[in-house]
Amino acid sequence: MKTSRKDFLKCALAAGVFPTIVPARVLGASAPSNLLQIALIGCGRIGTSMDIGGLVANQDLAILTTACDCDSVRLANMKTVAEKRYGRKMDHLKLEMDYRKVLDDPGIDGVMICTQDHWHARMVVEACYKGKDVYVQKPMALSVEESEAIVEAVRKTKRVFHIGTQQRCDKGIGAGFVKGVEYVRSGRLGKIARIDLGIIDNSPKSEWQVPSLERTPDPKDFDFDLWLGPASDAVRYSQLRTHWRPVDEKGKPYAKIPGQNVGWLQIKDYCTGNISGWGSHHVDIAQWAMENAGPISVKCEKVKFLGGRLFNVHDDCLITYKYANGVEMKLGTPRLTGYRCGVQFFGENGDWISTCRHTTSVPEAKRVDTAYKAKADFWRACEANRKGLIEGEPEVKIVHNPFNHHRPWFLGMRSRQDTNVTVEEANVSTISCILGYHAMNEAGRTIGWDPKKRVFTNPDDQKRLYSCFERPQFAVAPIIREIRKKVGA
Repeated sequence: MKTSRKDFLKCALAAGVFPTIVPARVLGASAPSNLLQIALIGCGRIGTSMDIGGLVANQDLAILTTACDCDSVRLANMKTVAEKRYGRKMDHLKLEMDYRKVLDDPGIDGVMICTQDHWHARMVVEACYKGKDVYVQKPMALSVEESEAIVEAVRKTKRVFHIGTQQRCDKGIGAGFVKGVEYVRSGRLGKIARIDLGIIDNSPKSEWQVPSLERTPDPKDFDFDLWLGPASDAVRYSQLRTHWRPVDEKGKPYAKIPGQNVGWLQIKDYCTGNISGWGSHHVDIAQWAMENAGPISVKCEKVKFLGGRLFNVHDDCLITYKYANGVEMKLGTPRLTGYRCGVQFFGENGDWISTCRHTTSVPEAKRVDTAYKAKADFWRACEANRKGLIEGEPEVKIVHNPFNHHRPWFLGMRSRQDTNVTVEEANVSTISCILGYHAMNEAGRTIGWDPKKRVFTNPDDQKRLYSCFERPQFAVAPIIREIRKKVGA
């Protein structure tokens, strides 16, 4: 008798077993589909651009079967976007407003989590517990406790994990970073002495004048309590607090306003600001070049915070990270430091290699050596002060993504192997950004960290800074306890 995929999964879940192979293809030709069944949770700016794009680019491996958002307007818009991107009707696409229904669906192989930052950890852990492979946008967590919980969940349940660190790709925005890291690891600079790292400031000049729906919406239209999730519910609803909706309740488009998609990205309850928004990319690159080493101390030298009605994350900052290998990394915003957005490595003899996403113009006084290129009024994505530092093939090659960014996750789901970014590596980068966040909130004081044990060296810091606020009904800790019981650990 042939067993259907649905029946197989129901039996496995009922028996308390985490399937080690979820994809439909495990049941061969009798499977309902030979494509990975993917759900996308979070239908905002990233979900409707980057991540739906990743699905469309990998149609030979995966298909979008479910879209989920607690905002009905954004959810309906997602179907329109999907049909436009796929170039065909998506009548099969299931629309859900509650992510928990998605995770309970045994027909879904993996979930792409594209929500606001404060939801990432809970959803990743719960998805693992429900037997789903996980792709999550960065940052994956807002506290050390959350980040560590993700590592435990992924490994205990044997899920395939991937994170949105596109700068580890050898094409597009990642090309300069991969090549630069390979040259640095090849010893072209000798011993690394210093790293300068630039992130973009937050700094909206004022809070945007958006039409504010201060009356709490009907949960059938927008479930604000579910949107808040782990965050405090001692707040009033406003559109500025949450996100920009493409149209109002009557289907009329709102006027276009710069930055309209990212109100929550300026509020501490839901994120940590650009220390994680951009730091998750650039700190990852800096530490990748040092074989994923974490810092031993972090200190904020200068910081300014936003001071509007709602917006309160950091603006300009300068933070010093120190590492056991003697490297000192200065992380700062351009107005305060002069660093461009990217990572610049300095060797012990003064040579440097710089990496960024795109060609960047450079003032006359800072132009590089004109001897080896026709124009000297820019830095390329991978640049250096001497020609030979970035010529030829690097002596050391590193594991990176040779395809489009999402493909390693789909391939990993088939092979049941790690992608090019392991959950442990993601944990090191995530925690390093969280340490920078705490340093900004306690400017002038050095925060000590043990990167091997992954604990604060000061017991008082361990008590105060290890966790972040989570409403009990959405906390990560109870899910982790369930996983431990389930797997007998």
